[in-house]
Amino acid sequence: MNKLIPSVTLILFSFSLVSCNSLPANTTTETSDNNVAKLPTKTEQTQQPVNSSPQPTKTSTLENTSPQIGTVKELVNGDLLCYVTLVDEQGKEHNVGASFDICAEEKKFLNKKVRATYTIESVSDCESSEPCGKTRQESIITNMEVLEEKTSSEKPQSTKSDTQTISNGEWTITTSNHNSWTGVNNTGNIGYKGCDANGKCLELTGGKISCRDGKCVTGWKNGDYVYILEQTITEDGNDYPTLIVKKGTEEILTATGFKPITNN
Repeated sequence: MNKLIPSVTLILFSFSLVSCNSLPANTTTETSDNNVAKLPTKTEQTQQPVNSSPQPTKTSTLENTSPQIGTVKELVNGDLLCYVTLVDEQGKEHNVGASFDICAEEKKFLNKKVRATYTIESVSDCESSEPCGKTRQESIITNMEVLEEKTSSEKPQSTKSDTQTISNGEWTITTSNHNSWTGVNNTGNIGYKGCDANGKCLELTGGKISCRDGKCVTGWKNGDYVYILEQTITEDGNDYPTLIVKKGTEEILTATGFKPITNN
């Protein structure tokens, strides 16, 4: 019996060795490889797409659509800015912010044709003149220059005096109140008196002047008829008007050859 116990023990130990040796030779290697595959390499961890394109930056330039040249209709001091009403050369009004020193010179600029200079400034963004710590960027007028109202490039020779009479021998035309036009297109209150060779005359008021594309045109309406004096702008101002009369869209008269008779 004592000899049997060691024999059994030896048999069990031998069986255990055989069982361990029967495992596949690559079991440990596969397990290790699988564990390594689950971990990203250093290169995979650090490589990320890089956007080298520069990011857009905010520009400090504000778009300005206000006129540089216009006639000053009104100046008003507000809580935050001086406000200028400018009438552009097409007769359109623009309410534009300006520095307070512009309003301080109201007598100099009011009803004058000016050239405005704009600058982007930080202005108060508060609801009143009381400080609130808020500002905004705005393009405002910081300087205005009064322009000469009567130059050969802006007005025809016939507007150098307040009244002028021209004739071509068949028609005699007197225009008056030229000083009512300040240089803004489609404005004025020009008087018209046209007489034929027989002494029959027609008088009109409310003539408007518009200068563009190298010509100045003064027009009056009389019912279905439109009376037009058209004059080319020249450096010396020696061109004289053409008289055009229209009924509706039909041109019924064109008269040239006018020369000045008197200048008052």
